Amino acid sequence: MVIRLPQYGRSQNELPTVAQTLEFPTILRGDPVVVAGAAGLGRRVRWVHMSEIVDIAGLLHGGELLLTMGIVFPDEPSELAAYVERLVEANAAALVIGLGPRYPESLPHALVEAAEKHGLPLIALRRKIAFIDVTEEVHASLIDVQVRDLQASESIHVIFSALAVQGSKPEIVLRQVAKLSGFAVVLENRSRQVLAFDPGERSAGDVLAEWAEHSNRPHRPVRTYYDPLSGWLQTMVGARGNDWGRLVLMAPSAGARDLDSALEPTMTIPRSLIMLVEQAASTLAIGRLVDRESHLLDLTTHSSVLSRLLAGEGDPSELDEQAHALGVSFRRMRLAAFAFRSRETASQDPRDRQGNLRTLAGAVSDIAQERGLASLVAPVDDFTVGMLTSLSPGSTDLTEAAAIVERLGRDGASVVVASGGVSRGSAASRAALLDAIETAATAVSMGVESDVVTANDLGLRGLIHTLRDDPRVVQFGERAIGALVDYDAQHRTSLVPLLRHFLDAGRNKTVAARRAFVSRPWMHERLRLAGEVLCVDLDDESTCLTLQVALLVMDTQRERSETQRKAHQ
Repeated sequence: MVIRLPQYGRSQNELPTVAQTLEFPTILRGDPVVVAGAAGLGRRVRWVHMSEIVDIAGLLHGGELLLTMGIVFPDEPSELAAYVERLVEANAAALVIGLGPRYPESLPHALVEAAEKHGLPLIALRRKIAFIDVTEEVHASLIDVQVRDLQASESIHVIFSALAVQGSKPEIVLRQVAKLSGFAVVLENRSRQVLAFDPGERSAGDVLAEWAEHSNRPHRPVRTYYDPLSGWLQTMVGARGNDWGRLVLMAPSAGARDLDSALEPTMTIPRSLIMLVEQAASTLAIGRLVDRESHLLDLTTHSSVLSRLLAGEGDPSELDEQAHALGVSFRRMRLAAFAFRSRETASQDPRDRQGNLRTLAGAVSDIAQERGLASLVAPVDDFTVGMLTSLSPGSTDLTEAAAIVERLGRDGASVVVASGGVSRGSAASRAALLDAIETAATAVSMGVESDVVTANDLGLRGLIHTLRDDPRVVQFGERAIGALVDYDAQHRTSLVPLLRHFLDAGRNKTVAARRAFVSRPWMHERLRLAGEVLCVDLDDESTCLTLQVALLVMDTQRERSETQRKAHQ
């Protein structure tokens, strides 16, 4: 669906200025002359009002052109000055006084002086005219502007509703904004980083340079406003109380740039431009919500398949059909099993962790689509995102995993991905995914530095780390090495560290002594004592292997206690 709309230029839909109002035929017949406040002739006229009441300021709403003969004006200069000040406070656009019975030839000096001081246009009509004719002509013009505003609003609504229904990308939405307004437009996030922009008729470099110059200016606590210093019309982007960005229309000539003006700068912006940026912001917010809901739906559907697969539930053929409907087949495709786990989950609030986990799953899913992979992606526990995926041509499971985690890293995610290998069939895929999930959990717990790991990378230490909570493993370590630990504690010796040096040196006492910074005879004597305490022969290879495993168990328990201690600090 293609909708074409004429550009909404400023001359078409904006309210008339005081200067433009003075050119209306009915006012020209009164031979108007600007007596004071010429600096304010650019003010917009929202309405025309006739009154002979001195305390009229409380009845004004701002932007009024006030017509009066001054019949009841006070004589005191101070009271005339106060009258002008009240009009300025009420944001009146201008004061028009007909010369006649009250002021036959000129206006009071105090009135002129006060109007000039505050920049309020003061106009004298040197010929008699009917004020009702002025109000009819100006009001007709203003109503015509309002009608055009309504037409513009309807057209803008139709265009951006169509874009929302089509699920248009931000670039397309911004292109339409630039086309309709004639100005450059930028979409930035809450961190003031550019997400997308359209330069319109300007160069991209020029727009980005202007954005860099003004982007760090403080934001006002309102959704839509015009900044006269930068000339930007800005509105927040978001929904459901979650603002995630800001839409900036670089419109330096759209509104008043006078920093000292008493008139609110946003009031000087054509309504059509405000409607345009706010409708565009709504379309962007809807698009983001739709994308998020689509992600949630995909995650829910994928989670159902992966949960059934990991639980070993249901008929494999039925499960394969369900997966096939999502673009993946356990029987027909060789699938790599990956598990993604954030390095920072331990310190996160549970509610934040669940949200971050869904975000990670969505990011992995997006990357898979970008790379043209057929995949199932969803959270598989409270900490892990599981993935079964095809591979890019020429890729292995490790190179594919490395490419995905590198792409996540560019977006600021600190993630470990474990690969369970490539397999075919639901049973083999289940085993591979379970292996990847366990490996990822172990790698994060061990503090492995590599971003891509397999079970083989973790070795025996990884296996012991995985089984560290098994009472039988704990008892094995205590039986094998506990007596030596107790002896060190009671006699203030260091037999356990010496034994570790001996085993790490491949039972070479000379190397072990050098590493421990002791003499070889001393090392020999200490090892003899360690063997006696443990009642074992340290020359026996099988015994030494048992002790080495027991030391790994002891290290794992110590690391776990240290981690728990830090978590409770």
